[in-house]
Amino acid sequence: MAGPSKRTTAPKPTQEPPSPSPPPPKWHTLSKTVAYLLLAAVASTASQYNLSPVYGSIPAATFHQQGVTITALAALMISRTSLKRYVPTNIHQYIPIQAFWMITFQWGLFKGSSYLGPTYGPLVTELLTFYPLLFMVFSATAILVDDLDFSRLGPTFAEAAPGIFCYVPFSFSEKLVRLSLPHVMGTTDFFTRSGLQLLIASLYAGLCRSPFLLIPLPSMLHTMFANPHYNSHYAIKALNRTLAEQNFTLLARQDSVTGYISVLEGNNDKFRVMRCDHSLLGGEWDVTPERAEIGQTRKETIYSVFTMLESVRLVERETPKADAENSALFIGLGVGTSPSAFIAHGINTTIVELDPMVHYYATQYFDLLANHTAVIEDAVPFVTSAAAEHPKSYDFIIHDVFTGGAEPTALFTFEFLTSLAALLKDDGVIAINYAGDMALPPPHIVLRTINAVFPTCRHYRDTSESESDTTFINMVVFCTPHLDRPLTFRRAVPRDHLGSLSRAQFVPPPASLEIVLPELKGGEAKYGKPEELILHRGGEQVIEKWHREAAGRHWRIMRTVLPDAVWENW
Repeated sequence: MAGPSKRTTAPKPTQEPPSPSPPPPKWHTLSKTVAYLLLAAVASTASQYNLSPVYGSIPAATFHQQGVTITALAALMISRTSLKRYVPTNIHQYIPIQAFWMITFQWGLFKGSSYLGPTYGPLVTELLTFYPLLFMVFSATAILVDDLDFSRLGPTFAEAAPGIFCYVPFSFSEKLVRLSLPHVMGTTDFFTRSGLQLLIASLYAGLCRSPFLLIPLPSMLHTMFANPHYNSHYAIKALNRTLAEQNFTLLARQDSVTGYISVLEGNNDKFRVMRCDHSLLGGEWDVTPERAEIGQTRKETIYSVFTMLESVRLVERETPKADAENSALFIGLGVGTSPSAFIAHGINTTIVELDPMVHYYATQYFDLLANHTAVIEDAVPFVTSAAAEHPKSYDFIIHDVFTGGAEPTALFTFEFLTSLAALLKDDGVIAINYAGDMALPPPHIVLRTINAVFPTCRHYRDTSESESDTTFINMVVFCTPHLDRPLTFRRAVPRDHLGSLSRAQFVPPPASLEIVLPELKGGEAKYGKPEELILHRGGEQVIEKWHREAAGRHWRIMRTVLPDAVWENW
């Protein structure tokens, strides 16, 4: 009898430990590095955009690039030394936290702008907001580059790899963003100043997969519902509550190609202004019972210089013509005070304005008359092309460009002014509005350049010396292309004034406001050689090197025009 069969159990296979997950491919690491740096480049420009309405674009940029370079070098140097152990390997997870809170911190720091001033205010703000974010980004990218292991290419290249693969792409991206971003600003809610910062922070949150995203939640909620800089219904209501304390109301605002454009109304004094970043493009006084008592029957410009420009119509010409037979070219629009007057007189008027929102707001809020030709583009290529193709086209040219404390240098070069001269008819007249600090060289250089192109000129300031306690003045230069004929104004008649008190006072300009072209005493030693006293295309640095100081003085003047809270809350 056979015994019971023996059942054998197969031995259990030995369980091997799970193999480690393969490292991510190098292309994945490289793409993440590029994404970190590209977002940092956008954040760099966005930080400058946020500073501009509070300090102006020139003061905002004073120390920005030096700060970027120092921060990048510090992060890269620490990554190559023993200090590296103090930088957490998961530093990338903290980037979204800083990016979200940066928006709120800037909002809070702006409230101290009057104390910090235009020189150190932007620096302190970025030291506490943007530079820490940039340090984290460069530290995180240095760690990623180290993981790529370039040691096989030699120790020297491996040592330099973080700098090559971090700073060079960042620097290139920053320049590209700075050139391209203005063209899309204001097109969507994301492409607004705070909206852009919120978008950057959100993209970093998705890219870095941070487990700490509850930490910035209060900042996110504050940005969307209480931060007056954010473009939302709740934020604008919060802004107008703040402005109401200063007796102002925001009527409209928009990010655009030249900066932050807004329209504000002064509720107590009953006036309306348009601003661009930290400067005013113009404004109008409303008709009130008190002003009606002194004869005001229509809105009046708050800046007399804009009505003074209209005096080109009164310059005596060899062959006088009726208004309807004349044509005028405006370089720059502002709120449209002078162009509207020319249109009202029946003059065929063309306006060249770079910023479409300036033109739109001038039409919507300052009653710019519609029957004109609007050219929304850069004046330099337009004028250059028009001078070559259609010379001697205009009886009057009014050059009235926004300066913001610094000359838009391309529009004051000898070459640009020569093109304008070519567009003038033989007996045409040009009026140039120029604002500058006469204690600095740029106004002297610009005025000499104007007089080098137009041989006969007269200069008028908008206020008398006794009314001004500053060397910063606003002036109008009237010129003709003829050396052999003096520039004189005919007597005004009531029709010239269009019922305006300001025009009755400043059209034509009173003799008491005429100034003699300032002589450069010791000019060669103080301002440069005689050939340097003419501004040529390509040599704009001759006056641009003074922009920082001029913009700082202009900032202080603007802070006396509107309350600090208006500038700080946008």
